[in-house]
Amino acid sequence: MKNKKIDLFKDNELKIYTKRQRTLEESKSPLDILTPINDKLIKIIKTSEDAAKHAIENYGDKDLQNHISNALDSNEEFKALRAQVPSRTPKELSNYQKKYNKDDNKTKDEADKKIKEIGTPLPIGQELFHGGKLIDTKDNKLTLSSPLSTTFDPVIANIEAIHKGKAYDEGELNINIIKNKNSKAKCFPYRHKGTSFGHEKEVLISSDAKLTIKEKKKVSETTVYKDENGKTVEKVVPVYITKIDMS
Repeated sequence: MKNKKIDLFKDNELKIYTKRQRTLEESKSPLDILTPINDKLIKIIKTSEDAAKHAIENYGDKDLQNHISNALDSNEEFKALRAQVPSRTPKELSNYQKKYNKDDNKTKDEADKKIKEIGTPLPIGQELFHGGKLIDTKDNKLTLSSPLSTTFDPVIANIEAIHKGKAYDEGELNINIIKNKNSKAKCFPYRHKGTSFGHEKEVLISSDAKLTIKEKKKVSETTVYKDENGKTVEKVVPVYITKIDMS
C-alpha cells in the first residue's frame, strides 16, 4: 500500500483575523468579556508557502500551531502513516530526538539504521519544513549522509532556524519546504501526542535522499541575535523561503 500525501490545509484552510474585545451584548457570562473575538479577516493560509510566510512574520504563532495539531489529529493519511511504523518509538530514535548533537555520529548512525529497518516511505508529493541553511553548494544539491529532521509545523521550523544563534551564524534565516518528488527514502513520523517532544511534529528522514533547490526566494529581512561570552550580539539578515525537491 502506498502512503498518501498528508495535506493539512486542503479543504481545511486557516483564516487569520484581527482580534477585538467583546461587547457586553456579545458576552454570555462575565468572564466572556475577557476573551477577544475575531474581527477583520486579514489572511487565508491554504498552502505550505502561506504557512511558512505566516510563521516567519509571527514568531511562535499559536493559531497556526493549534491548526496543525488539530488537523493531524483528524487526518486519516497521517493515521495511516503512523500505522506503518511501531506505535512505540524505538530507543535509537528516541535517543536521537532527546539527545541530538550534530557531532554525535554514533547516535545519528544508530537512528539512521533503525529508520531504514522499521521506517516507511515518505508519501510522494509530501511537503515538510526544515529550519536553517540546509544546502550550501554551488550546484544547489545535497545527498543526505545522516538522518534529516523535518516537521509538519513551520512555526517549529522558524524557531529552530533562530535557536542558539543559528540564523546569526548562517547569515540568513531560512525556512525550507521539502517536497518528495520520487524518493524511496524511509521516514519515521514521531507521535505528536503524549510525548515530551510531540509539539515538534517531527518526521525523521533516512540518509541517501537527494535534495535539490528549485527556488530560493527572499521574503524580508529581520534582526537575529546570539549570545557571545555573556553578551547578546545582533545583526540584520535576509529571510528566505527555499523550495527543495527530494528524490
